[in-house]
Amino acid sequence: MPDNRSGDALFDWQDVLQSGRNRLGFGLRNFLRWSPGQYVESGIQTADPFAGQAEMAQHARQRLEKYGLSSKISGFGPDRLLETLTYLDWLDACQAHWPSAFAQAFSHPYGLSWLDAGAKNWAYVQAISAFMRFHYAGEFRLDGVELDPNRRYTNFQTRRQAALAFSRDIPEAAYHRGDLLEWHQRADVISHFLPFVFKDPHLAWGLPLNYFNPQALLNHLLDILNPGGLLIIVNQGEAEAEAQQSLLQIASERCSLEWKSLGQMPARFIEYRYPRYGWLCMKGGNNNHERNRANADYYPGL
Repeated sequence: MPDNRSGDALFDWQDVLQSGRNRLGFGLRNFLRWSPGQYVESGIQTADPFAGQAEMAQHARQRLEKYGLSSKISGFGPDRLLETLTYLDWLDACQAHWPSAFAQAFSHPYGLSWLDAGAKNWAYVQAISAFMRFHYAGEFRLDGVELDPNRRYTNFQTRRQAALAFSRDIPEAAYHRGDLLEWHQRADVISHFLPFVFKDPHLAWGLPLNYFNPQALLNHLLDILNPGGLLIIVNQGEAEAEAQQSLLQIASERCSLEWKSLGQMPARFIEYRYPRYGWLCMKGGNNNHERNRANADYYPGL
C-alpha cells in the first residue's frame, strides 16, 4: 500500500524522480551496514582552540565549567567542541527566555525523559546531557532517534558509529535508528534541531519524499509529549522559521499548546550561513500521574 504521508500532489516530476533515486540510496545504506572498525574522531584537541580569541575563550570556559565539561574537551575534535558549546548556548537561551516552562517540564521528582528528534550524528549529545544534569537532580533518560543513521562519511564510517562514540560515556543516553512517526515512547522534553520544513533540503540530504511531512511529524511529537512538557525547535534561516510558525499555528488548533518565538539564536562559536531561529512550545496540562505512568517503562518500580 503506498505511503501518502508526504502529499505527493505537492511534488513535481523532478522531485519524484529525485525521491526515487534517494529511495534506492536510502535502502542501500540500510542494507550495507558494514563499517571499518570503531569510530575515530579526527582533529582531537592538542592546543587551545580559542588562541587569540579572548572573549570567545572566556565564554567557552564559563560554559564548560558551569556544566562540568572542562575535563572532557581534551577528547573532542574541534567541530564537536564548537557544536557542543553552541547547543549549550541555545539551551541556556531557551531556559532564560521561559524559565517557568522549564520548571514545569522538570517539576516531578521521578525519572525525566528527553527525546532528541532527528539526532543526526549526535555531536551535541554532551550538551543535552550536561544541561539535564545541571537542571534536574533525579534520574533521567535521553533518547536520540535518527531516520538515516547509516549515512556515511568520506572515511566510510557512519553517523551511527559517531553517535555511539560520542555518547559512550553517558549511560543515560541511547541512540536509535527509526522513523519518528513510529516512535511512541512519551517524553517530558523533546528537542527538534533543524527539522526539514521544505522539501528541497530533505531531498538534498538523500531522503525519499515518503518521509517528508513536517506537519504530521510536528503533530506526532506533540502527541507523545507529556502534559506540561516542553518542545524545543531550532530552524535554519528566516524562511524556515516562518514556515515553522505556520506549522505551529495549525498544530495549536488540535491540542492545548502555548508557544513563543525566541527569535535569532546565539552564534558565538559557529558562523552560520543562515541564522538559527528558536521556538519553545509548552503542552497544556499538568497531569503528573500520566507522566509518571508513561515514564514507568524507563524506571522500573514507579
